[in-house]
Amino acid sequence: MSNTNSDPFRFSTIAHRNHHYLSPLSIGKARGLLRSLTSGLSAQDVVLDAGCGKAALLREALDMSPAHGVGVDINPRFLDEARCLFSDASPGDSRLALLNCPLLEHSPPPHGYAAIICVGSVHAFGSFDECLRRSGDWLTPGGRLLIADGYWKQPPSQAYLDVLGGTADEFVSHAENAQRASKHGYAVLRTATSSDDEWDEYEGEYCSAMMQYLASHPDDPDSAEFSLRMQRWHQAYLYWGRATLGFGYYLLARR
Repeated sequence: MSNTNSDPFRFSTIAHRNHHYLSPLSIGKARGLLRSLTSGLSAQDVVLDAGCGKAALLREALDMSPAHGVGVDINPRFLDEARCLFSDASPGDSRLALLNCPLLEHSPPPHGYAAIICVGSVHAFGSFDECLRRSGDWLTPGGRLLIADGYWKQPPSQAYLDVLGGTADEFVSHAENAQRASKHGYAVLRTATSSDDEWDEYEGEYCSAMMQYLASHPDDPDSAEFSLRMQRWHQAYLYWGRATLGFGYYLLARR
C-alpha cells in the first residue's frame, strides 16, 4: 500500500533531499538577487519567504542583513531541515521564525513586510497575479518583492502539457511576466532567467536523489510508483521541458 496519502509531500521531499535551493538557481545568481533585495534593510525590518521550503534564500537574506525573517511552508520536513541548518550556522540567532501552515492563514506583521521572497511558490497565493496583488498589500511603501515563476520559451506541445498536467495559458513569456508586474504598479528593478546549466543541475539532482533513494530502499511501498513517475518526468524534461519551460526572476519595488 502506498504511503503517499499519509504524506502528500513525500515524493518532493525525497527528490529535493540534496538540493540547496528548490529551484533551478545557482549560488552566484542567488547572491546577486539577494543583495539587491536586502540592500538598506534594518533590524526593524521583516522579510517574508512565501512557500519557503528549506528557507535557503531567507537564511541567506538574514546573513546579508540585520533584518528578521518569517518563512511559511506546508511541508513540515522542509521546515525541520531549515531550522536545523539555521541553528547550526547561526547558533543563538533568534531572528528566524518558521511557520507550518498555508500562507494565507499566517498573520503578517502590523507594519508590513520590508521584503518578500516568492521563488517557485506563487501557488501559495493562488497564482502569479494573486502573488503580485497580495504582496502589494503586505509590503511597506518602497518594499521589495523577489518573485520567480515559470514562463514559456516557446509554445508547449500537448504531449508536454499532458505530463505537466497543465494548460498552455498557465504561463506567458518572460517579458510578459515583467509586464504583469508593471501593470500591478510595481517598479521592475531587475530580471534574470535560469540558464540551461542551472536547469540541468536542478533536474539532474532531482532525478538522481530519487533513483538513489529507491535503489537503497527496494522494499519501499511507493517504489514502483515513484520510479515510474520520476522516469516519466525526467524524460519529459529531456524531450520537451529543457527547450520549452523557462524560469524567470523578477525583483520588484512597491511604488
